[in-house]
Amino acid sequence: MNLKELMLNYLREEGFCPKEEEFGLAFKCEGLGFLFFYDEDDNEYFRLMMPGIFDVTEENLPAVLVALNKVNSEMKVVKAYTPVPDSVWISFEVLVDSTPVLADFVPRGISMLRAAQRKFYETIQQG
Repeated sequence: MNLKELMLNYLREEGFCPKEEEFGLAFKCEGLGFLFFYDEDDNEYFRLMMPGIFDVTEENLPAVLVALNKVNSEMKVVKAYTPVPDSVWISFEVLVDSTPVLADFVPRGISMLRAAQRKFYETIQQG
């Protein structure tokens, strides 16, 4: 079974309602949107994301860059960046073995993404 199928089964077993999208699996947890991106060329690369957590404008770009840097320098395993120029995304990325036990790290990944989102918002608010 590939990582996408494992994640789909895991999400369903945990009571989530994943939707298959062109790029992977979309689901909600406590009202927040998450995406699991599946790389068909690398079945050991696990990437879970929170897309579009903040809109980037010309006016707020300096503050966004400071907040991105703070998240990336202070948080483990997560990356905050702008994969599209006008939106901040946060990703949780790990390498897994060929038989990963998703229950061992998906809940923590979701928790880490939420913590990174909070840190980003706090830093933006501090200006």
